[in-house]
Amino acid sequence: MKAYLKEVTDKEYEEKLNDIYGTVEICGMTFDSGTALKELDRIAFNCSMNDEPEVWVCGECLKEFETEEEANDCCQE
Repeated sequence: MKAYLKEVTDKEYEEKLNDIYGTVEICGMTFDSGTALKELDRIAFNCSMNDEPEVWVCGECLKEFETEEEANDCCQE
């Protein structure tokens, strides 16, 4: 099977930011950081998501790679 580029959804990226940065406090209220960024500055959220490196997936074993070539070569051996 051919390798494919893994598409990251807004929700997946939001959860990744939540895991990395935890919670933030705004005026005594606590919010997940990824959720706060997405709601307060959608442009910054989108830009940071677009800056994420591409992830290529082997179509056979679903292992993730940095390049399409590596993913295509994965199960060819």
